[in-house]
Amino acid sequence: MSNEYPDYYDILGVTRSATDAEIKRNYRKLAMKWHPDKNQNSEEASKKFQDIGEAYDVLSDKSKKAIYDQYGYEALRDGIPDKDGNVSGGYKYTQNAGEIFSQFFGTDNPFADFGFGQSVPFASRMRRPGPKKMEAIMKDLPCTLEELFNGCTKKLAVTRKRANESGELVDDTKTLAVTVKPGWKAGTKITFPCEGDEGHNIIPADLVFVVAEKPHAKLTREGHNLVFSTKLALADALSDVALEVPTLDGRALSIPCPEVVSPGYERCIQGEGMPLSKKPDTRGDLVIRFNIVFPEYLSEDKKVQLRKILLG
Repeated sequence: MSNEYPDYYDILGVTRSATDAEIKRNYRKLAMKWHPDKNQNSEEASKKFQDIGEAYDVLSDKSKKAIYDQYGYEALRDGIPDKDGNVSGGYKYTQNAGEIFSQFFGTDNPFADFGFGQSVPFASRMRRPGPKKMEAIMKDLPCTLEELFNGCTKKLAVTRKRANESGELVDDTKTLAVTVKPGWKAGTKITFPCEGDEGHNIIPADLVFVVAEKPHAKLTREGHNLVFSTKLALADALSDVALEVPTLDGRALSIPCPEVVSPGYERCIQGEGMPLSKKPDTRGDLVIRFNIVFPEYLSEDKKVQLRKILLG
């Protein structure tokens, strides 16, 4: 629409306290008045007919109308953040005004009985497909294991084409905020509707960020569990040993291993794994995996001593 911040109530000629019946009645009257089949070769009529369709599309929908009434046009267009800072919604007028008219009246040409036939050029234009939705744009959102464990907010600057006041497409940069919740996994998708490039007769693509997990120096993730792999000398595996195991919230766990550690043995520390995204107070486990390092060479004397010790 030509006005950057359209007043939908003014377009339909109703007050903000108008009832659903009044909104429908005024839409019916104005749509019939400005229908292009009644105003042939009139650009003004075509423009007003589209504006009327958009206004009715918003004010006849309770959820869209509530956002528009409470927060205004910009919030309706860009979406509103929830308590966690995630932006939801976002409105882009995608329906052809002729489609709205046809749904309302049950026909795309209610004027046939009055001599306004289907051969009118604009009528054929109304029956053409509306704007095409572009395919979603996928982008990686790299996150460290610490960020996926503790949660964080990432601010991302994106540049896309937007129409200026003159209708020219220019580069426009916008900062998007993604609230990463504790426990999110690689592959989690965050969608920002219609944040792709604008263009003639297209609906901008959704911008989708996909969580990608960065490798950690000491820990790996398996589902909700964290895995710490460590090398252990054979002497330590056969005698008491204590390990220092790092955590993702800055602590260091001292884990005693008084038992004999055999090849393939694992130690499980409950509740020290990744948080569950839907139950952040619940966590998986920490699994310690041991890689026993055997000596490359033993002298005959040591072999004899070791045999005596092991065979008792």
